[in-house]
Formats: sequence, C-alpha cells, structure tokens
Amino acid sequence: MAEQQVLALGRTAWLAETVGYTQVRIQAATARRDTSPPTGTGPGPGPGPREPVRAVVRLVWAGADPAGTFLDGRTATVRFTQNGDGSWNRTT
Repeated sequence: MAEQQVLALGRTAWLAETVGYTQVRIQAATARRDTSPPTGTGPGPGPGPREPVRAVVRLVWAGADPAGTFLDGRTATVRFTQNGDGSWNRTT
C-alpha cells in the first residue's frame, strides 16, 4: 500500500467533507491496511487472493461547525479500495 498516497487522499477527502466548517485543521492522521471483514461477510483474515486491497485513514481534526461552535479532537474515518490500476476509490 502506498501509505503516503492514501494518507493524502484521506486528508483531501475529509477537507471536502468539512466544507461547511471554518478554521478546519487536521491535527493527526494515520493510514493503514484495512483488515476488517468487508461489510456483509463474517470474520476473516482480511483480503483474499481476489479481494481488492482496502485502506483506512483515521483523522483527528478541529474546526468550527456552521453554528460557530469550535471543537478540537474530533475524529473521522475515511476508507478506500484499490483499483486494479493501482488508484484508490473512496468507499463508505
């Protein structure tokens, strides 16, 4: 997994999500391979030979919501799935 690439994608995706907020800043972020079972499946060891690589970006961020309430230490999770060409798509 290209950790830096997925990390940058996660930051960009989250900043787009918070467009209605002001004073937004990302305080911390990590990107890791997502080994949790895909939605709708039972427990398993992670991606099999035909399953795409999945990644999860976890963020801690701060910002003022549309009402003006500023909070820091907010958390967010952004998930991605890798395409066959090596690019990444955001998933839910």
